[in-house]
Amino acid sequence: MVSLRRFAGAAVFLVFALASVTAAADTGPGLLKFEVALDDKPIGEHSLTFSRGADGSLETRIAIDLAVKFGPFTVFDYTHRNASLWQDGALQRMRSQTDDNGDRHDVAIDLVGDQLQIVNDSAPNFNAPRNMLPTTYWMFSTVAQDRLLNSQTGEMLEVDIQEVGRETVPGPDGPIEATRYRMVGDLEIELWYDDAGILVGLAFEARGSDVTYRLIARDGLLPVAAAMTNLMARN
Repeated sequence: MVSLRRFAGAAVFLVFALASVTAAADTGPGLLKFEVALDDKPIGEHSLTFSRGADGSLETRIAIDLAVKFGPFTVFDYTHRNASLWQDGALQRMRSQTDDNGDRHDVAIDLVGDQLQIVNDSAPNFNAPRNMLPTTYWMFSTVAQDRLLNSQTGEMLEVDIQEVGRETVPGPDGPIEATRYRMVGDLEIELWYDDAGILVGLAFEARGSDVTYRLIARDGLLPVAAAMTNLMARN
């Protein structure tokens, strides 16, 4: 369940977010890039790019490249490519390909009528409500969800997300004031968003080690409100 307090705060944020997206619409493609570290040792990068179509649609592309090495040997590697299309705050289409240390996954999500149709290579196909979000986390409205679509496997996940409090995280131009959120349930992740609702940090535990994201670049169009209408639909 989404608390009334959280919904009220997000609704106020929506007014400012929509204004900021309109102002940024002519700044060209946007970029968020994170350095990914395992127990404080860098192992790769996670980048998100955003571009606006002539029809007002939003295209997002995600590239994740990680490798854990032991001496000259690579003991674990992970790659993920994701392309999605949004229109009026609603997901229209997503395609993702993942190589998780040799385990491959392909997912296709399409808006068909008033539902999302999810096709993956490891489970039966199914439909989901059109306002569900994938686990790409850049949408501030992620914090108001209790279900998400796994962008790697296509599974539906049950989650609970609570606000933790204000913190400072490192950024490309110095410290960033942000709000921390904790996700539990089928996923256990810490998320940080700045005062504009932009994702600026992420952390989780994997096989007993700490994985942390440090923002190293952000520029251009950062459409923080692109999925905010999903929050309004859910409430």
